[in-house]
Amino acid sequence: MLLQEIVARICHRDHARMEAEVQADIRQFILSAPFNLDDGDVEMATLEAPAGGGRRIDIEVGSTVIEVKRDLRRGRVREEAIQQLAGYVAHRVAATGRRYAGVLTDGAEWACYNLVEGNLELVSSLLIQADVESTHKLVFWLEGVLATAAGITPNAREIEARLGAGSSAYALDRASVAALFERNKGLPTLKVKRALWSRLLTSALGNQFTDDEGLFIEHTLLVNTAEIIAHAVLGLPVAELNPASLLSGEKFSESGVHGVVEADFFDWILEVDGGEQFIRTLARRLMRFDWGAVREDVLKILYESVIKPETRKELGEYYTPDWLAEAMVDSSLNDPLHTRTLDPACGSGTFLFHAVRKYLAAAEATQPPTPLFQILRDLTHHVMGMDLHPVAVTFARVTYLLAIGRERLTAADRREIHIPVFLGDSLQWRDQN
Repeated sequence: MLLQEIVARICHRDHARMEAEVQADIRQFILSAPFNLDDGDVEMATLEAPAGGGRRIDIEVGSTVIEVKRDLRRGRVREEAIQQLAGYVAHRVAATGRRYAGVLTDGAEWACYNLVEGNLELVSSLLIQADVESTHKLVFWLEGVLATAAGITPNAREIEARLGAGSSAYALDRASVAALFERNKGLPTLKVKRALWSRLLTSALGNQFTDDEGLFIEHTLLVNTAEIIAHAVLGLPVAELNPASLLSGEKFSESGVHGVVEADFFDWILEVDGGEQFIRTLARRLMRFDWGAVREDVLKILYESVIKPETRKELGEYYTPDWLAEAMVDSSLNDPLHTRTLDPACGSGTFLFHAVRKYLAAAEATQPPTPLFQILRDLTHHVMGMDLHPVAVTFARVTYLLAIGRERLTAADRREIHIPVFLGDSLQWRDQN
């Protein structure tokens, strides 16, 4: 009720109220909302944080600077506030070495900006009213920018709301990748990696594929996201790892898990200025979720949200709902311990997820108990996948890990495993024996 009361006060742009009162209400909203702010974070959310050069920031939370005005509709208030906010964000980026987002608000209107070449570019906006729905929308929108929540269950609803194409988090991250690409697309290594990406998808999909900058940017964000999630599933300290290790797969080799994260077209982001900073920010955003609590193919939800329906239709990408995949696996895989299962066009791994879960349930119910290392070794010889789309293969490999689960992957008696999801055309597979 407190949050709705605050929203009712701030959304009317009451000119009788002082700007400091609006700031105080917005600060209270931030501290009262489920943003997982502890005492240390609260200290960062103090009003009028110093910005240097005689200027003062209204509110700073984590890696976000918030500029508050009484009414953005009046005169040149908006233009002057954007210029002022750009200076604040640039100062904090220079001082901390982290990527900062800028938010401009008068309580009713909320706008999120990304800093590009010293200028702010609008990436997401929200207009609220004095109702319950607006309160919920503001919580989701602002949390997507702040990325301070923790322990979020990664189900379909939460993934789409917090990471999907309609979220402020996605808008901010996509804008960041697009800016990095635009600034560096003339670099020889980036040109080569994009050309290899285009050649592979043209070979796999033929005339259905169109070489499009926007699609390359979206694939980069999706694959980087999946590879960071893979590290979290394996129980690795994502926040402490350097960005290069998150995209190279070196920690997987050290952990004895093979065939998941590898160097690819999309690690170009590490070769450009600002790329490592972006990967750190993306990792922080993804660590809001409890990746040990997955019950479905959540990466499919993310892919379908980000890649437009018309693009998926052109590429012939049709993803099976989880309920249907689970029902088909249950009805057809009657003896999982003695049946080898191959999904020859596995996509993001929906069928693999449920086949893996069914195999593990059967193996762990045997008497006497089978050692974990033997269960996982036999699993990877019984459930396999293949696809000709490089993004789908990355997703399916991570989905396979999610199906195994963090508890098994971090067990002391796991031993080495190889994830059997392969990039290739199953219709042109030839027996090499």
